[in-house]
Amino acid sequence: MNLEIALVQFAVAPSDPLQNLARMETFIQQAAENLAQLVVFPEDAVTGPLSGQTGFVQYAPQYLSAFQGLAVKYGVDLVPGTWSVSDGVAAYNTAYYINKDGSVGGVYRKINLWDSERALVTPGTAVSVFRTRHGVVGLAICWDLSFPALFQEAKALGAELVVVPAYWAFGAQGAPTEQMKGTELIDALCTARAFENDLLIAYCNATGTLHAEGVDAVLSGRSQIVHPTLGAQCRATANEEQILQCRI
Repeated sequence: MNLEIALVQFAVAPSDPLQNLARMETFIQQAAENLAQLVVFPEDAVTGPLSGQTGFVQYAPQYLSAFQGLAVKYGVDLVPGTWSVSDGVAAYNTAYYINKDGSVGGVYRKINLWDSERALVTPGTAVSVFRTRHGVVGLAICWDLSFPALFQEAKALGAELVVVPAYWAFGAQGAPTEQMKGTELIDALCTARAFENDLLIAYCNATGTLHAEGVDAVLSGRSQIVHPTLGAQCRATANEEQILQCRI
């Protein structure tokens, strides 16, 4: 696999899809001008977390259509974070891989839900692995990173790269040691999932702060691309908005 990936460590505006969509296009354009072939955004990048996960479900088809258009416009593959999608019975935290021609290469419904998600969305049931023009790719979302079996199955299905959009945070009042342990955990999980399965891991987290609906948190950042034997090929060390780009 030979691929130029841009991870957009993005500050998501809670429950403001129009603002997020406009800013995401700006980052896609920048990454495309820098010759990225795949552009990845964090979990919940379009609607934000909490009530945003279910408050905009009716617009899910429009979000997908918008990103299909942006993939064609800028000539890049996209994993535009996640948003909730309903099948008419339940809503699922869903990630898409969109090819540069606008076609959908893969779809994944988050299996391992974080505690606060369980009242809002339904867990998925199937690992997602699919062929792209760059090679065989899988999708996972945030807390999935803590579950080795998902990545083992992705490898068994032929995955070479697993893309992981995330919205990973720690408490805003957390001690510095707690915050350090949070970023150390992300590093350790990305490294372990890559090494134990001989996979490339592209982990893209949100950044900034969340102060909404009684939640006071700082996003952990730490977006990174990890090679199974060479380790981190690039890693965000600052908790700030940026495009992190490298070739794998």
